[in-house]
Amino acid sequence: MALELKGEQALKVGQQALWKLLNDPDVLAKTIPGCNTVRALGDDRYEMGLKLQVANVSGEYMGSVAITEKQEPAHYVLAVEGQGSIGFMKGSAAFDLEPKGDNETLLRYAGSAEVGGVVAGVGQRVLSGVAKYMVGRFFKALEKHIADNP
Repeated sequence: MALELKGEQALKVGQQALWKLLNDPDVLAKTIPGCNTVRALGDDRYEMGLKLQVANVSGEYMGSVAITEKQEPAHYVLAVEGQGSIGFMKGSAAFDLEPKGDNETLLRYAGSAEVGGVVAGVGQRVLSGVAKYMVGRFFKALEKHIADNP
């Protein structure tokens, strides 16, 4: 089952500072919903563990994340693969950071993923809603991190 997500979020932080945050595995571990481990595997490659609940299906995923197409401080692509007790997923997302004044950045994202296994059985509408909810939680956690670490 294919999923697509795109959107944008204005964040009260400069472009270069946001770039650093989005490339910091410790920050990502704190802000990605359900993330319980992030471990560096090499340059711009990480192993990540997630615990997710989708409708009445819950489980854990282990996977890898690779950062490609880096154009600091404005663009990169995340490629993600994972599998676990409730299925598998493989996808990628492009992130573009556009400065908006001295201390604000517009982050645009567009991505797609292929999802299979038990988790795909809950249906595309439910999965799309959960994905949007997780993106919202990520941005709330990132905004809180920015506010708490000026």
